[in-house]
Amino acid sequence: MKTFKKVIIPVTASALLLGACGNSATDSKEDTIISSKAGDVKVEDVMNKMGDEQIANSSFSILLNKLLADKYKDKVDTKDIDKEVEKEQKQYGGKDQFESMLKQQKMSLSDYKEQKKLQAYQKALLNDKVNISDKEIKEDTKKGSHILIKVKENKDDKEGLSDKDAKAKAEKLQKQVSENPDKFGEIAKKESMDKSSAKKDGSLGYVIKGQMEEKFEKALFKLKEGDVSKVVKTDYGYHVIKADKEDDFDEEKGKLKSQLIQQKVQKDPKLLTDAYKELLDEYKVDYKDRDIKKAIEDSILDPEKIKQQQQQQQQQQAMQQGGAGMSVGQ
Repeated sequence: MKTFKKVIIPVTASALLLGACGNSATDSKEDTIISSKAGDVKVEDVMNKMGDEQIANSSFSILLNKLLADKYKDKVDTKDIDKEVEKEQKQYGGKDQFESMLKQQKMSLSDYKEQKKLQAYQKALLNDKVNISDKEIKEDTKKGSHILIKVKENKDDKEGLSDKDAKAKAEKLQKQVSENPDKFGEIAKKESMDKSSAKKDGSLGYVIKGQMEEKFEKALFKLKEGDVSKVVKTDYGYHVIKADKEDDFDEEKGKLKSQLIQQKVQKDPKLLTDAYKELLDEYKVDYKDRDIKKAIEDSILDPEKIKQQQQQQQQQQAMQQGGAGMSVGQ
């Protein structure tokens, strides 16, 4: 099954801020950053070394962080972010191991927390700018569980079964859970080969349209609460699917809305660039350097450029995963 692909936000780590208030572009390239007896280092020298696009990304990242923090500081609880990071540290085996992993990505723990804050601010911005009704959320999401019996990918695959045996086992389990729907979780925990969901009685949580493989999705969204599907075959094997009660919808609605917004923005990056432009106008942002202004407009604020970046990242992820197992990004 397809994992949920997060929207790509084309901003990078901090460096040099060349955008701020002002009425017109100036000769900022002539400004001296460092002076010495051997000669001065000017903004132009740094720009020539780094390249306009890299500076534009860094500049915009700093600027965006300032604007969003000012606008949404009362809507984002940074204590919650600290708790999330602490939880992630435990999952990676402790603070030392987590920081070691971050160092490999040339990032400090402080940088990582700032990135998480920026993501939270960006979510708040998009929640303001992209309208999704409760009805849309209901129509585009479904809570479900499943039991997966994997089919061997090759002769060396020790986990899966032959197609014939996998189908037979799935049909046997389907009969059991159809006769005793209340035992679905118990059977899923014992028999499902999707280890991640098996630990949770087969629960996948809320599934969003476009998130799963088409055959699986169609089967799930046809079911009424409490119903169990017939055996469904996908590229991963044979599934028995159950539609779960959505008694926690009101609690999960905000999270689901954010995920649907991310999905919409991924399909139409113009929603993101328009939100950025409105924010820049609101704060009367101007640029002190024409080249940086052009680089920002031609890359970060260009929906087509974002699409290209998304495609490149998706290709890289596909190559890294190499058809790895299924998961749901909840």
